[in-house]
Amino acid sequence: MTTAEAKPKKKKPSVPLSRLLAYMADSRGLFAAGLGAMLLVSGAQLAGPLILRRIVDEAIPAGDVPRMLRLALSYLGLVLVMGGLTYWQTIAIAKLGLSVVTKIKRELFSRMLSLPVAWFDGHQVGELMARVESDSEKLRQFFSNVGIYLLGSSIFLAGMIAVMFAMEPTAAFYLVLPMPAVLALVIFLFDKLRAWYEKARKLYAETVASVTEFVQGIEVIRAFDRARYAIGRVGKASREKRDLEMKAGIVEYGSMSVLGFAIGPLMTALIISRLAPGIVEGSLTIGTLLVFISYAQRLFDPLMGIAENIRGLQQARVAMDRIFGIMDLEPEPAGSGRKPSFERSIEFRDVTFAYKEGEPVLENVSFSIEKGKTLALVGPSGSGKTTTVSLLCRFYRPTAGGILVDGTPLEDFDLASWRRTIGLVLQDVYLFPGSVLENVRIYDDRIGEPDVWQALKTVHADAFVDRLHGGVLSELSERGGNISTGEKQLVSFARAVAFSPELVVMDEATASVDVATERRIQESMAELLEGKTAVIVAHRLSSILRADQILFFKDGRVVARGRHEDLLATLPEYAELVRLQFPDLEAAPDGANRTGGARA
Repeated sequence: MTTAEAKPKKKKPSVPLSRLLAYMADSRGLFAAGLGAMLLVSGAQLAGPLILRRIVDEAIPAGDVPRMLRLALSYLGLVLVMGGLTYWQTIAIAKLGLSVVTKIKRELFSRMLSLPVAWFDGHQVGELMARVESDSEKLRQFFSNVGIYLLGSSIFLAGMIAVMFAMEPTAAFYLVLPMPAVLALVIFLFDKLRAWYEKARKLYAETVASVTEFVQGIEVIRAFDRARYAIGRVGKASREKRDLEMKAGIVEYGSMSVLGFAIGPLMTALIISRLAPGIVEGSLTIGTLLVFISYAQRLFDPLMGIAENIRGLQQARVAMDRIFGIMDLEPEPAGSGRKPSFERSIEFRDVTFAYKEGEPVLENVSFSIEKGKTLALVGPSGSGKTTTVSLLCRFYRPTAGGILVDGTPLEDFDLASWRRTIGLVLQDVYLFPGSVLENVRIYDDRIGEPDVWQALKTVHADAFVDRLHGGVLSELSERGGNISTGEKQLVSFARAVAFSPELVVMDEATASVDVATERRIQESMAELLEGKTAVIVAHRLSSILRADQILFFKDGRVVARGRHEDLLATLPEYAELVRLQFPDLEAAPDGANRTGGARA
């Protein structure tokens, strides 16, 4: 298994329906109310034709007008009560569906947040969100419509059959005889349509994923004039989905219309042919004929309801398998609960790592990070520097070898506690829609506004925040679209300061800022790293020339290590990097020192 995969706790061909029904435990009252209302509505639907029978067979022949009016009023009252019960039933089961799905979504989101970073590497955000929303909607429909209507249709159908058999068994037998074949035909048709609807759901997920990607990358799309391509790509998937759903809809509703049109007259003709002789002989009444005709015309509705809700049940089972498939994924190992203790050093011991099996990104990497020292990682792109930092943050686990903190395996420490010791500053800064205050403290109320201001001052970000309307309470747009790239990076630095970490990890943290902003960051670096351990990944050498140790990565290995002067003298590749960034080699160290090169 590759590192990017997450292993389910237990493989099952299908999640048992009882597991889904368990989410109704706190909503049993709503279910009972909805079911009770449905039973009463079914009873009222059965009683309606029986009242008409009494009017035709008893009140009219007797010429009893008052009785006829009473029966008519009782029929009207029955209709009104049935309308009220239907409304109550709809409200109850809608609340039931929303209540249950809210619980499922909350648990699903909680589980997703507990999954390792590697799992998200294999899933597009847009596709994942579309899938979760689509599958959750299927489960909501199951609780709000499918399940209870399947039960209600079955009860109503059974009630009609029971009444007809009680009144005239022979006619009822001939009426019921073709029903299994009709039900099987409808289920067969829906089963064939399911493949089309499933493909349409996948196209929907692809469309949402594409829209998400293009909106997130709107600057690139506009800058390179690729809007027409984006519209075309989204439009193609949308048209395929539209055509597929139209074809499925035409087949579904066309077939159902034909069946409904054909079965109604056929049933009526069958009833008349079976009951007419009895009416002529006087053994049956016209009211009985009306009851059978009324029931025969309604027989197709519960049959359709059963068949369609069986399809809905199948869709809910598929959605349930996918949702619980995520819930059953192993969460990120949390460790033994032991609080981390970093007093001496962190050691990478023969660490090997591969995102895909057989394609190692790191091979037998060994080095130590001394407490209170600054370690720099340099080298060409793709050499394994960022992967090393990700392993240190426990976003991934080594394929082989281990990471030790004061001799204790990193996996033995409580994961959350370990990450709280780290202040992570990345090149690609993610800012949430909200205030500067919340973006610095990441919604942690234990960090007060004065602490946030102090963190901003430490990284020289207070000046630009002061210029914003509202200061630290100023609202940032999604991904910080209303501030500059350098200002985003300063907010990211302020985060690291606000959480007072023991270990500061910077991955290309100054690569996206301008020279003036980098100089301000360099000036605050000594204060930022005072008393702390630092691991800095950098292409810009100005921030690491005074590091206590520099590791030069190449092809997933550490090919050289030492201070700047050592590597400059012994490693031509490093000397070339320095020459490219500092044409005057003799002035490089002093120039770096003048810009505040960090040395813990």
